[in-house]
Amino acid sequence: MKTDNIRDPLFPFEEAEDCLYFRRNQDILLGPLSDLLFHMMYVGHYICGIRYHIVRDRLTSALLLLTISGAGELRYQGNNYTLRRGACMFIDTRNRHEFYPLVEGWEFKYLHFWGGGTEDYLAYLGQSIGPVHTLDEGELRRVEAVLDRIMEETEAEAISDYPALSSEIYSLLMLLIWYSQQTNEKQKPDVEQTILRAVAYIQQNYSTKIRTEDLAHALNLSRTNLFELFQKVYGIPPHEYLTQYRLSLAKNMLINTSLSITEIATRTGFRDIYSFSRRFRDKCGMSPLEFRNTSKSTIDNFNI
Repeated sequence: MKTDNIRDPLFPFEEAEDCLYFRRNQDILLGPLSDLLFHMMYVGHYICGIRYHIVRDRLTSALLLLTISGAGELRYQGNNYTLRRGACMFIDTRNRHEFYPLVEGWEFKYLHFWGGGTEDYLAYLGQSIGPVHTLDEGELRRVEAVLDRIMEETEAEAISDYPALSSEIYSLLMLLIWYSQQTNEKQKPDVEQTILRAVAYIQQNYSTKIRTEDLAHALNLSRTNLFELFQKVYGIPPHEYLTQYRLSLAKNMLINTSLSITEIATRTGFRDIYSFSRRFRDKCGMSPLEFRNTSKSTIDNFNI
């Protein structure tokens, strides 16, 4: 129902008094459909004065907020995000959040909703693109058009077609998922080039002491970004990748050369034979000597 009438008991004076333009509808859906369907709680269009400021937590909803013009700022999960035209914010309002204008006349359209497995979408999109994604002009217009339809469909005193409204909200989520996939595809070549450089560095320097800081510096990355990169591509941190690479070379030397265990440990970059033997047993389930003898026995039997 509409709540832009100041005589309405549900009219939110605390928000409206700091807005240059204020329009908001709200609804409450109860019963089994509230779990099955996506349902709108609030939908609105604000142009905010500089004093507008929201700080809250424990409101059970997903909030999608699209900046139309001006600039605002979001504080969420320990980070600050600037919201300019095209910034699409999607957050879990059960977590503490704060947002406010950076300039007079920050304009945005928004939707609070829940139901239909919203928690899963929050988790997926939060991991995929984070709480704020910048849309291009075409994407912005598509998302804005859906928000406008929801606003128009909820102008009546009572909403009569909840499945249709749920479908509109679902279409918003599908747009965000599609945009997140496009963003990941655009970033993929950069990730591939960086990981190739990281692997090349390890292959060229494995026999020396390589610290995580050295590898990050060589790639012009922070340690955090380096860890995230290896976790994304290989599912393990960079130091574990280095250990596995060294052990694979050691296995080859144990099978195909007569080098001593100590010499192999030195050539593959382990600190000493004890460190080498311990890591080898942890990963392979046997000592380097047992591996060599077992492999030699297998080869001899094969050649009989």
